[in-house]
Amino acid sequence: MEYQAVIMAAGRGSRMTDLTHARPKCLLPICNRPMIWFSLKMLENAGFEEVIVVIHEQFRAEVAAIPSKYGLNIKLDIACLPKNEDFGTADSLRLVKDRIKTDVLVISCDLVCDIPLHNVFDLHRTHQSSVTALFSQSSPEVMSTAVPGPKTKFKQERDLVGLDLQTPRLVFLVSEADLTSENEEELSIRKSVMKHFPQISVQGNLLDAHLYVIKKWVCDYIAENRSFTMLKGEVLPHLVRKQFIKIQRKKNEKELPNADVSVVSLNTTNRDICSFLVDVEEEEKIRSYSVWNDHRGDLRGPYQDHNIRCFAYVAKEGFCLRANSLSNYCELNRQVIKRWNTMFPNMEITPPVSKAQVGTDCIIGETSQLSDKCSIKHSVIGQGCNIGEKVRITNCIIMDNVTIMKETTLQGCILMDNSSIENSCDLKDCIVGHTVHSNCKSTNEVLVDADRLLEI
Repeated sequence: MEYQAVIMAAGRGSRMTDLTHARPKCLLPICNRPMIWFSLKMLENAGFEEVIVVIHEQFRAEVAAIPSKYGLNIKLDIACLPKNEDFGTADSLRLVKDRIKTDVLVISCDLVCDIPLHNVFDLHRTHQSSVTALFSQSSPEVMSTAVPGPKTKFKQERDLVGLDLQTPRLVFLVSEADLTSENEEELSIRKSVMKHFPQISVQGNLLDAHLYVIKKWVCDYIAENRSFTMLKGEVLPHLVRKQFIKIQRKKNEKELPNADVSVVSLNTTNRDICSFLVDVEEEEKIRSYSVWNDHRGDLRGPYQDHNIRCFAYVAKEGFCLRANSLSNYCELNRQVIKRWNTMFPNMEITPPVSKAQVGTDCIIGETSQLSDKCSIKHSVIGQGCNIGEKVRITNCIIMDNVTIMKETTLQGCILMDNSSIENSCDLKDCIVGHTVHSNCKSTNEVLVDADRLLEI
């Protein structure tokens, strides 16, 4: 087993609390499949037979049932967080440290992509990378997606990603939000970076897919250094900066004490990152026999003599998007419908037999009942729904066991499980979580029970 896989599925969905009040984000439906199903399917297609899944304890049974319910062959090794505890991604990786025996692939449960994972693994393996991150091009469609609920000014988070022009080295990484108002118009890059990589392309249109291939020694370093909470915001930028430090070891330096004891059990506090590097001398000795140089025009050793190396795989083709916001969640449902036959060629979706007007870019749950005189376009209808006569549905996400009575018009709405719309309603860009009474007309509202609202 060269790699292990870890899915981070304990996120609260803090940017979409109207949908995640009663269920975790990992179980929100995308095209009538739980969100985490897409990560599991991607791993299964890549050849993984087992995956570690980090979730909250109260949702263990629901997540554990997904493979058998949806015909997956991958085995789940579930690690549970204590109830009502909030863990960051680095905290979660620390939680499963004893289960990690090899390099790991860490992915977020909200990632949906069709990029071949072997391309990322090949890059990581070829360059003996410490961390290899997947980036994708930002989509203008997501920025223009209409979002249900109250209108708010949503600013898409951006990362400034610095890549060496000659290699896929990730040499600079900073979040736009971390730039203060004083220096947000200027970008400072350290001289040590420019010395080794004089030609850097800094891009602001790349999205971090939250998919990382991580060396085992890096996992050990994270496990011991408890100051780290998040992989994306803390660990990855830290490692990118640490690439340029000099590793100095004495010629007669011996093995670390207690070499056959787990590094997380040693009685030390935040040991320096250099002490976690494994077989550095042996690796460098092997490279010294080679005449290959990873840079043109200089005489520095392979990989610029750096023992810590971060690489970026930038996907120029294919689909890659995270459901980390309400707008992304809505866009993912629309995009996956369009790409279903390409992404899952052996899983054809057959709409139920009905005389209703159903567009080709719709997914209808098998147990849902549609009136002959209803019209459905660009929408997802869940299981057990009942759609009445002369109902018009456009660009909507309708979850399970929803009832929509006759002569109702819905546009750009999300209807949560067990909600009900009575006769002659007209809703546009609304989120519905309870019964909406007859003749209601609403735009950009959240219509849920008062006890389901999350108090911040």
